[in-house]
Amino acid sequence: MDRLIPESQLREAIREILAEMLGVNGVSERQFYPTSQATKKLGYDHPDQLLGAISSGLFRIGKEVQDRRKPNAQKARYYFDLKKCRERLAELPEKKK
Repeated sequence: MDRLIPESQLREAIREILAEMLGVNGVSERQFYPTSQATKKLGYDHPDQLLGAISSGLFRIGKEVQDRRKPNAQKARYYFDLKKCRERLAELPEKKK
């Protein structure tokens, strides 16, 4: 059976709707997600697009993004605060500086 939405997204949507209906605030969503998981949750198709958003200045390290690389590591390990990223995406373009 072909689904329009992946089962994981459907479950997450149902969980959010039920929490809202029941007035439960703590829907146990982690605050920070690694690039691989944040990509889909923020509506991007590929992790490179999310990394491009950092390069362009849309998402800022220290504000919406944490760099959790190990000492002396060259490859960055970015973690995204989904709430702050969504707020940043919703801002008017002239406020994004």
